[in-house]
Amino acid sequence: MSRPWFYLTLILALGLVTAFGPSADLWAQLSRSGQVSPKDVYNPKPDPADLIYPMPCDLGMVFKAVSLPVNGRLKDVKTFLGTEDNGPNGFLDRKYSTFLGSALSLNDLPPEQKEIATKSLATGQDGQVYGDQIFLFGKYEVTVAQWEAIMGSCAPINADSAKPKTGISWYEALIFTEKYMTYLLKEHPEVMPTFPEDNRDVGIVRLPTDAEWEYAARGGHAVSSLDLRNEPLFPHEGFKEADFGLFMDGVSPPASSPGRIGLFRPNPLGVYDTVGNVAEMTGDPFKMTVGSRLHGATGGFVRKGGSFRSGSADIQPGRRFEVAHFYRTGPTVANDLGFRLTVSAVAAPGGARFKQLSKEWEAIGQAPQTASAGVNPVEKLRRLIDASSDEQEKATLESLLNDFKDFSVVVEREKEAAIRAQCQSLLHAAYSIRNTGRRRLFSEMNLRHVREDMEKVKRELRSVPANQRERLNEVMSMLKPREIRNQEEVANFDRAIRNQFNYYKSLIEDTTEVDGKVLDEQLKFVFADIKGDDVFSQEMRKCFDTVYGHLELAFQGLPDQIKVEDVLDQDSRS
Repeated sequence: MSRPWFYLTLILALGLVTAFGPSADLWAQLSRSGQVSPKDVYNPKPDPADLIYPMPCDLGMVFKAVSLPVNGRLKDVKTFLGTEDNGPNGFLDRKYSTFLGSALSLNDLPPEQKEIATKSLATGQDGQVYGDQIFLFGKYEVTVAQWEAIMGSCAPINADSAKPKTGISWYEALIFTEKYMTYLLKEHPEVMPTFPEDNRDVGIVRLPTDAEWEYAARGGHAVSSLDLRNEPLFPHEGFKEADFGLFMDGVSPPASSPGRIGLFRPNPLGVYDTVGNVAEMTGDPFKMTVGSRLHGATGGFVRKGGSFRSGSADIQPGRRFEVAHFYRTGPTVANDLGFRLTVSAVAAPGGARFKQLSKEWEAIGQAPQTASAGVNPVEKLRRLIDASSDEQEKATLESLLNDFKDFSVVVEREKEAAIRAQCQSLLHAAYSIRNTGRRRLFSEMNLRHVREDMEKVKRELRSVPANQRERLNEVMSMLKPREIRNQEEVANFDRAIRNQFNYYKSLIEDTTEVDGKVLDEQLKFVFADIKGDDVFSQEMRKCFDTVYGHLELAFQGLPDQIKVEDVLDQDSRS
């Protein structure tokens, strides 16, 4: 081939790469011609929200920041994971309730990482991040090139370098995390999360837990709580499941090996290949699901996400499969099983974080939700403990104090959940009023048109001879019932709006009886949960603005200034 034709062919090939992503053969050709860069094998789809940790061999490990809707180090989020399996083996895979939390916060990240993460996590009305718990989740599965960089040496990049690393055991994956952590601490300690006043603890690179993996795979903070609970995959309007990963979809020819990372579309969080390609290891032991909870028996490890060999039923994020750590032949390995990484922290690092945890624990039971006016049970028990000279009595009172705090945690969490539900009820009440107002407007327009037609007929009746009025009288007799019906509809809608607004206003007034700080926190989380550009989400955001303004009036003691016209759509206001 002459040189001009070679360059023309290469340019056309690169154009196809940009438009569609290279085929396996073309990828091999490009790698042989030196056109594959290190970034192609660790971040083929770069994004401004990427957090990139360095690796040897000019490579990197890319993470996405994931936020949890909770404030407070001792708080966590109740969530429902798993999926429904109504077959005979439902004990292996059903929905179950659990709690998700993280020991890492935005403030633990280095300044540059914090700035990037803040922009990607800002879901609040004022552009702020609501929730002080985060974790970092691998944007891609760990590739062959990344594995070699940590476990071996800087191998030349070839056609397989961008494929997920498979054929390793769960224990080898743990060794990879250990070696990578050792490399980071030695060569790039500046990228690791740290904690104020703590010279010992540091962020941890590890395998994700089952709950972390599923939360991130379903879309995390980028989707609404309803989507997290009800969507089998994640919201993907306009796209097929097969657009998000490599699996046996029943249409395309079955694949014989995994594909390159980032070849398909990402999930709403910007994470790739949680659907198919290779199944992924987690750090959690497998437990059966019985009675909507995890059973106490511990088995192998949890495998998530399905692989290129999986059918469409097995790629859902909620699917949990058990993999034995060992078979009779030795440690379990498979060519469709890989892993990705998570960055988190120890639960109780030292320094300022430990002081914060202690302060939060001390405050439990003293909040307005649990301590009635003028009575502080925690303070009373503390005084009794300090006044006692009997060590056994002191120990008994300390135990009683901790029991009371455990009970108070439950009460306070239920109160917060109730307040959040009340805020959501206010939004839906406002939404109902707006919809009823639009329906009333439609009936009012019909009534106006009918009356216009009736006036037209009356004018004609006055202008025609008596012997020509029969047809016009028939038209008038048909219009009259329509007028009455539309009048009744408008009156019914007026009553409905009045009743709905009375209910709405009573909710507003009841809400002012709760602690203002807790209410404001829950309102922020409710707003952050109204995501999407669909009509419903846009309407709910408008309702939120109205509700927030009415709550401010109520807290200022101005309930008379709360008007139904504020809630109605502008076109529906009379």
